Amino acid sequence: MNISFFKTPSHRVFHYEPRYWDERKERREQVRQEALREKALKEGKEWKDESYQPGKYIKGRLQEQARNSRKGSLSKNLTRIIGLVSVAIFLAFLIYFAKYFTVFMESMR
Repeated sequence: MNISFFKTPSHRVFHYEPRYWDERKERREQVRQEALREKALKEGKEWKDESYQPGKYIKGRLQEQARNSRKGSLSKNLTRIIGLVSVAIFLAFLIYFAKYFTVFMESMR
């Protein structure tokens, strides 16, 4: 039995529809890749499809995001610490001056 105080989010589906599709360009690329493959096979070389490389676009961006997030998290943490310390100092001054203010008010009577 699953009991949860918070609602779990539903699964989000990614649906991408390209705005523009150039069929002629895609066909040209396909013909070019076929020609390169046939040429490589005739020469006895191993054919490697260079149009798709797993992680080609992700690898560099993940490293860059990790670097930027470390820099950003440091400044966020530093800002949070400075804010908390300043609030603590302000509260300490309020308590300190409140004691002397009441003593001052009683001496005025």
